[in-house]
Amino acid sequence: MPSSSKNRGSLRSRISGSSSQKDSSKRSTGRSKGKSKEQPSNSTLPVLDGPLRDVQFIEQEHRKNIGSRPDIKPVFVDNPKSPVANFASNHLDKQPAYESVEGIVSGTSQKITRATVTLDTTPPLLGIGDHRVRRDAERLAALSALYQLHDTGQLDKPKPSASSSSSVPHVIELSDGSVVDFERARNFMDYYCRRYGFGKPDIELEEQRQGRMKSTWEAVMTVGDKKIGMGSGATKKAAQIQCYLDVAQYLQQCDPDLWKTFVEASKTGKDLGLAPKVYFQISTQLEDEIRMLSRDIKKSTLYRNRPAIGSGLMGSNTLRSQPVPVPAPRPSYARRLPRNFFAQRSEELKERRKAYLTNPAMEKMRNTRAALPIYTRSEELVSHIRENDVTICMAATGSGKTTQIPQLLLDDYIDKGEGARCNLICTQPRRLAALSVADRVAKERGEVVGEGSIGYSVRFESKLPEEHGSVTFCTTGVLLKKLQSAMVEGGLPAARMDEVTHIVVDEVHERDVDTDLLLVVLKRLMDDRKARNIPLKIVLMSATIDPTLFQEYFPDERGEPAKVIEIPGRTFPVTKHFMEDFIPALRNHRALNWVFEDNLVSKYLAREEAYVRSCGRSMTVENSPVLSNVDEDLDLPSPLVAASISYVLQRSDSGHVLVFLPGWDEISAVQKILIGGSMDINFNDPSKYSIHLLHSTIPLAEQQVIFEPPPEGVRRIILATNIAETSITIPDVVYVVDAARIKEQRYDPDRHMSSLISAWVGSSNLNQRAGRAGRHRSGEYFGILSKARAANLHPHPTVEMKRVDLSNVVMHVKALSFPGMDIEEVLAAAIEPPEPDRVAAAMKNLQMVGALDQGKNLTSLGKVLLQLPVEVQMGRLVLYGSFFRCLDQALTLAAILTNRDPFFSPMHLKAQAADAKNRWTPPGFRSDPLTILNAYNAWHEMQRRGEYMSANRFCNDNFLSKPTLLLITKIRGHLMQSLYQAGVIDVSAGGNVAPNDLRSRELTVPSDLNVNGKSLPLLAALIAIASQPKYAIRTGEMTYRTQLDKATFIHPGSVNHRRHAVVNDQAMEKQLYAFAEKRRNMSMVGSSPQTYLITTTRLDPMTYMLFGAYEIQVTERGLECDGWLPIAGNFNVLDDIQSLKTAMESCMLRVFEGIVMARRKRRQPTSQISVGEESESEDEDTLNKDFTLSTTEIKELDFMTTDIVRILNRYSDERIAYQPQSSSRTATPMTSPSTRFPFEPRSGYSSPYGAGSSYNSRSGTPNHRLSSSRRF
Repeated sequence: MPSSSKNRGSLRSRISGSSSQKDSSKRSTGRSKGKSKEQPSNSTLPVLDGPLRDVQFIEQEHRKNIGSRPDIKPVFVDNPKSPVANFASNHLDKQPAYESVEGIVSGTSQKITRATVTLDTTPPLLGIGDHRVRRDAERLAALSALYQLHDTGQLDKPKPSASSSSSVPHVIELSDGSVVDFERARNFMDYYCRRYGFGKPDIELEEQRQGRMKSTWEAVMTVGDKKIGMGSGATKKAAQIQCYLDVAQYLQQCDPDLWKTFVEASKTGKDLGLAPKVYFQISTQLEDEIRMLSRDIKKSTLYRNRPAIGSGLMGSNTLRSQPVPVPAPRPSYARRLPRNFFAQRSEELKERRKAYLTNPAMEKMRNTRAALPIYTRSEELVSHIRENDVTICMAATGSGKTTQIPQLLLDDYIDKGEGARCNLICTQPRRLAALSVADRVAKERGEVVGEGSIGYSVRFESKLPEEHGSVTFCTTGVLLKKLQSAMVEGGLPAARMDEVTHIVVDEVHERDVDTDLLLVVLKRLMDDRKARNIPLKIVLMSATIDPTLFQEYFPDERGEPAKVIEIPGRTFPVTKHFMEDFIPALRNHRALNWVFEDNLVSKYLAREEAYVRSCGRSMTVENSPVLSNVDEDLDLPSPLVAASISYVLQRSDSGHVLVFLPGWDEISAVQKILIGGSMDINFNDPSKYSIHLLHSTIPLAEQQVIFEPPPEGVRRIILATNIAETSITIPDVVYVVDAARIKEQRYDPDRHMSSLISAWVGSSNLNQRAGRAGRHRSGEYFGILSKARAANLHPHPTVEMKRVDLSNVVMHVKALSFPGMDIEEVLAAAIEPPEPDRVAAAMKNLQMVGALDQGKNLTSLGKVLLQLPVEVQMGRLVLYGSFFRCLDQALTLAAILTNRDPFFSPMHLKAQAADAKNRWTPPGFRSDPLTILNAYNAWHEMQRRGEYMSANRFCNDNFLSKPTLLLITKIRGHLMQSLYQAGVIDVSAGGNVAPNDLRSRELTVPSDLNVNGKSLPLLAALIAIASQPKYAIRTGEMTYRTQLDKATFIHPGSVNHRRHAVVNDQAMEKQLYAFAEKRRNMSMVGSSPQTYLITTTRLDPMTYMLFGAYEIQVTERGLECDGWLPIAGNFNVLDDIQSLKTAMESCMLRVFEGIVMARRKRRQPTSQISVGEESESEDEDTLNKDFTLSTTEIKELDFMTTDIVRILNRYSDERIAYQPQSSSRTATPMTSPSTRFPFEPRSGYSSPYGAGSSYNSRSGTPNHRLSSSRRF
């Protein structure tokens, strides 16, 4: 029920019941004392205008006037005087005044008190209430006023900030154009004081009275006994903010260079100064072992053969006498095929086509294809493509462009007897689209995908067509990978790419990073093919594209813009409905009253109505310019979406419903509401309804069900992301319910802050979604947004190239090896180039992890990382996991860190979900990834044994998403295959790993590569590798300092949040944490929204120094890590740690070089190309020299990693043993740095190494020991 109606009884009882009882009690008491006041008789009381303004009348008027607005909060109805007083104070600068008069309502004989309250709004507002008791009459008058404020939308007006009331902004603009808010001004002040040795600034606050009801506050800042700034505001906080802004402006005017220095320092966090010290201690024996291990490593062949450094990794700067040159890619040669091969193959294709055209079973399919609008201009289209290198095809929705254009081009070649020379690649933005389109096209031709002329290639899966005379549908990323292989490796990959005659880029308007990069590559590829006289045709297709940008990007030979050909569509009319059109009807469904009581729904409706009013005040909706898309972080009201679906189904008896939602969380939320039994129709009746989910994490087989006909009488509800917006057509969809939101990744390169937000779609996306309802018959569109919002949407969302982290893009650019162009020049050549600062930040990150050297060239590590289908940080995690013999867990961790958290938390079961997640947290190393790892391993073991029912029950009991777990499994397998192909497994575990069948779908991790899988310190070290440079140190009870942030907070959903802390774990050190991302809560009221650390892992100082910090400098105080985090302790020990890190990373550089050389050696042609000429390069001898890892080096790698794991485990044991004796204060030094650990060496550990001693290593678990006879 609506909130006001729901609480009517309680309000009436409070006014009519309890109050009258009190009044009766007072009258009784008065009589007993004989002091009752003489009451005026009814004949002397004035007659008041009717009707009686009691609670029933006020509620009825409210019901008439509320319209489509959400119901008011029950707490406001219970105590209406409070919100009315707040409104008057905030917006009218005075308190409401209540007046009352006793009288008799006209037409009655009842004596009442009438209370009135007037608010000086525009127009003025009058609240009237009638009751026997004056106090309750005032309450009714307040209720009347409250309802009027709510019904006219005035109650939703935002509270004016203190600054606005005093005409002072909350931000200021400095003379250099910089916009400064309170947080930045405060940081600047701290930087100033720290730089010039001043103490913390002192602020005095004084209240300034202005009459009886109003006052202001004045803040004065003093630094070094001098007053340097002041500010005033309606509150203490507002005055303090203005004071800081005033000081920032004053200091910038006095010393502009100081401000510039601060701005540059803030990009690296140096404006914050050093963080609190971390104290590091180890036992004497472990100190000796670290020192001797570092010495032994430096005696090894692996270390002596280390290459030149030049990357961000900490290696020795001693160069090899002859650096290894990188040979140019092998040239492309046409493949040798049998004589008359093309003629025979072309004839075979021609015969197949004749059979297809005469096959009666395919007649219906032929007629269906021929009826598509694209066939009305098929000859013109094919001729246009034949005569132009680039064709821009504007084909309307329903024209058949996606399925028919590739077939038209192939069939044209076949009919001319040249079918074998036609090879098309057609890209799709998503894997589901590539798969479904390939399946559809194959069926149209009477073929099976992968067994004829049609095939596909997507991530994790491929069914390639027969070569020579084929169409391959693939994702844009897969085509980039093929082009990369062709450009870098040459040889066979290049020869195959030369055989491609057409590249068709579908849905080019989506403008993801891969598509924009592909366009850059295609321009270069076209020039290369022209120079070699090998024709290539490019076709760009879209239904919603603005062709001008693409025409100018692809000019013809005369410099004229590329030509456009337009194809009409075949769609049926779609009627668009927005919130104003159907929300009032939803309110009339009594069974859905609970929806409008939901707080999120109320907020959403109120904000949309406020947006409509804001448009109406300044302009007409029809003629309004594009407004800024505010409220982007407002959560989607899932109950309202579910109610809209129910409404659509009930007003029709046929046709499926397609629902567009931003992401998986929203899909899950709506699905739970639909099947939860709270709706007015039974969605659990399989004879009437079937709910389907379309998302990248859903197994392919489950998604493809929607393309098959459902049982008779069953209507489908398809909950989808924008995956269903283009390319794929779901049969019999007649209704579209659209949230009009999309998940967008946004990255701040200066703050290293990435966020996935729900933003408004572009108007072109909205039209495309609406068009999905008109593919088969007349349809209807229901948008969960106002007409004003829809009219003011941007035409297109911001392109990805301008809002995401460009690290992967830079890696792609380096892999594609553009001759004579550096990274900045390549990306500047994009159709809409990214800002140079974003490119520079990406290159800096890649240099930090060692993928690029200081000359911006790929290092050996970078070349190995390019073979792995994950981001560079995750790639390093997997590589180290293989070398350190915990590969099984490393694969899972990489898959976990590249996906969403499989743990979900329903709104009504948050406590139970948190408890379930916390049960899987490992003690000592509290970590979100390790928590997920433990839960995944338990689930996967059930799956492996075939206990699928138990595994499903396990997911339900532990609040785990099965689709996410299945995706983690799939990524693991793909990564494992990539490691084999890259040659990483060949050099792991001493080179003794048994070979695996790469063609197997289920690649297993050899047991030798998971010996250390149970070492928590090692797993934490792998997470530290993947987290660079995202670390935090605890500075307070709830606050954490990062390199770039003075104060952040651990997210409440993390196992490291205070609410999830284990009592027995409080004594453990909690100083250092790694985190996956920072997320800022922009919805918080105030000038400084909180920044949360997401996916956190506790680290120990040893793990951080060896595997986390990327730059360690020796200082007088100890070590300084990454320019912000000081480590203090015994200087000799810290020197040894730094020496060990340097030696380890130097050896790793040699390992990566050896892997690259071995892979190049495997690719060398044997007898395929007989070349008579000899190379005249001076580096020929060096090029021919074998730089692959020797057997000795491979074994030494295993010795080194095994001993490092032993040291990590030993240090962890010492910390755990020592922690109970230490102070529970987590952010302070443990004890004096010179303290030694009070216990003897444990049994099983070898004594410190002597010079030339055996390299006797103990692994992380007791079931693996290396022979003591093995030496460095």
